[in-house]
Amino acid sequence: MDPAALVEAIVEEVNCPICMTFLREPVSISCGHTFCHSCLSGLWKLSGESQDWGYTCPLCRAPVQPRKLRPNWQLASVVDKVRLLGFCVEMGLKTDVCTLHKEPLTMFCKEDDVVTCKACNQSPAHEAHSVVPVKDVAWEYKWKLQEALGLLRKGQEEAWKLEVREKEQAARWKTQMEIRKQSILWEFEKYQQLLKEKELPCAQVEEEAAAAQASLEQEERETLNKLELRHEKIIQQSQVLWRMIVELEERSQRPVRWMVQGIQEALNRSKSWSFQQPEPISLELKTGCCVPGLREILKTYAVDVRLDPDTAYSRLVVSKDRKSVHYGDTQQNLPDNPERFYRYNIVLGSQCISSGRHYWEVEVGNRSEWGLGVCMENVDRKEVVYLSPHYGFWVIRLRKGTEYRAGTDEYPLLPLSVPPHRVGIFLDYEAHDISFYNVTDDGSHIFTFPHYPFPGRLLPYFSPCYSIATNNTTPLTICSLVGED
Repeated sequence: MDPAALVEAIVEEVNCPICMTFLREPVSISCGHTFCHSCLSGLWKLSGESQDWGYTCPLCRAPVQPRKLRPNWQLASVVDKVRLLGFCVEMGLKTDVCTLHKEPLTMFCKEDDVVTCKACNQSPAHEAHSVVPVKDVAWEYKWKLQEALGLLRKGQEEAWKLEVREKEQAARWKTQMEIRKQSILWEFEKYQQLLKEKELPCAQVEEEAAAAQASLEQEERETLNKLELRHEKIIQQSQVLWRMIVELEERSQRPVRWMVQGIQEALNRSKSWSFQQPEPISLELKTGCCVPGLREILKTYAVDVRLDPDTAYSRLVVSKDRKSVHYGDTQQNLPDNPERFYRYNIVLGSQCISSGRHYWEVEVGNRSEWGLGVCMENVDRKEVVYLSPHYGFWVIRLRKGTEYRAGTDEYPLLPLSVPPHRVGIFLDYEAHDISFYNVTDDGSHIFTFPHYPFPGRLLPYFSPCYSIATNNTTPLTICSLVGED
């Protein structure tokens, strides 16, 4: 076999299957495969695998325990020898002498990017070129190598950050998709149950539910395909960058004469490399959760909710008919009775709810901040509270004009394509159901809190927040649904 071909065959045996270059700090895993330690750790980090039995072999997908990675020192020694052998064959030399003139290779031609001997300099090929002793450019190119490596490593860090952001974005989308799936299921089941109780026909409901689920599944498949393609493009670029880093690191460890051989071409490639941002993907859910006719059924449970001024924070102004509230310009001199909220811009409804079904709607207009829902009758009204079911609050909020959130940060942001100017709230006490609807776009579902029994009596909750922003001055107004078409 030709020596060069033999070396090439040997090199393939000591290449890492991930970076496709010489193994560095090789580690063997339980299935028998071997990888660079940094390659394997980096790949697991990118894939999000983090549990002791959640790791898998990149080649055979066998489960792996990361604590049982075995450094393969013997193979590392073989790799070093193969690397040195490869250098010799790559240059076509067994020693550092010119094959043509048999003189030491001590010169470097900047134009041709090659090492030469002194006799080569007299030839027509190099006589007009800038040829300098290798030792005179050694430190210059060592510094340039380190500079290039620094930039590439910075690019690698940015690529990893992009990969993490992509995974986080995809995870949020998947969470929203699961919420939307569950919402469609619950809402159609709710509608069907209400129709049955009123002895109204509900045969069409199952067809509408199946159509909505099919549309959502189609959207999920299309978006997942786009996410996978985008992720693949990012990974491909990261691998190219990784190989360039490995190549320059490897070059920096060569003997000086072979370090500078072809160095300018390698440096130029590293300078010309740039990370190409994949085209953005819209992750807005297109398939809404809107059950035709549900709002008309919910309106049959409409109640006349009115505000309780004795619960209102001192900056809140409640209208005389107790149907609207806004944030006032000054602090009012109000008695600090036990019912009143002391720290937060909150006012409660006057009706205690301990059974039955109740529905009301609130006009929020174009406000940039508000909060609506229900809370336990016995919530703390004087100290710090958290708007979470764990603390007796079932509330959705708008913040900064675009951030719709259910409860506290334990719940994800709500994906709303149409900003609600009117919000419907349905409470089914026995079914442990508190749901919110965007009446602005024909009653699409916003959010339903996970079902579990309410631990006591509930009160409607309202918060106009602050009026710092110019578009946050419109009052929250409880709508009258009696006699509405």
